[in-house]
Amino acid sequence: MQKKYIIGYTAGVYDLFHIGHLNILKNAKSLCDKLIVGVSTDELVENYKNKTPIIPYNERVEIIRSNKYVDAVTPQE
Repeated sequence: MQKKYIIGYTAGVYDLFHIGHLNILKNAKSLCDKLIVGVSTDELVENYKNKTPIIPYNERVEIIRSNKYVDAVTPQE
């Protein structure tokens, strides 16, 4: 019997990256073979949470992309 290939997805703002963010990514990756992470755009955060992220979107994407548990990053709009 062939093993199923599992793709996981999680999303967040990931502003001011901290240990809780790391634990989310680590745990999510433990449940799948490939982890895709959605990073909320600045516009989404401003509209949804009525807050402006401290770290700009492009920088938050690079922080998440560089994490060893993350296989791909996509905008969360």
